[in-house]
Amino acid sequence: MRMIRIGWFTYLVLNLLVLSLFISDRILKIFFIKNPSQNLGSDFFYNILSFHFAENQGIAFGILLNKIFLLILVALVIFILFGVLFKSYLKKNILETFSLTLIIIGAISNFIDRLKFGFVIDYIDVPFFTVFNLADCMITFGVLILAFEILKRKKTSG
Repeated sequence: MRMIRIGWFTYLVLNLLVLSLFISDRILKIFFIKNPSQNLGSDFFYNILSFHFAENQGIAFGILLNKIFLLILVALVIFILFGVLFKSYLKKNILETFSLTLIIIGAISNFIDRLKFGFVIDYIDVPFFTVFNLADCMITFGVLILAFEILKRKKTSG
């Protein structure tokens, strides 16, 4: 099996990308929490996408859980993922490391919201789907990249 190796420059660039996504998400969340009635256009991208404040009390797709249980669960998952990330970094697998970093940083951004406000700030609205945020995108893309990497690894080893 051929793994992509991490050079220090590649690792730096990927981490700067994740950091810029995190900062962008936090800036957008601050904007929408300070301007909750602000709607950045219902016709943005031909009625496919709009931006406005939405309060997410639950987890993915609006599933509700006890708040204390949810905070403990999210903190535990982040802690475990840090351990997996460290192991991935030692293996020098760039895609696995990048995907785990996306997942962890996205989860941390949403966790900050839960601690500070008691809910997650969502602001990207896709009609007939859901309202989400950039951190959710980071988590989703991280999971997709990780799934791709695991499937590729199984295919080459099996």
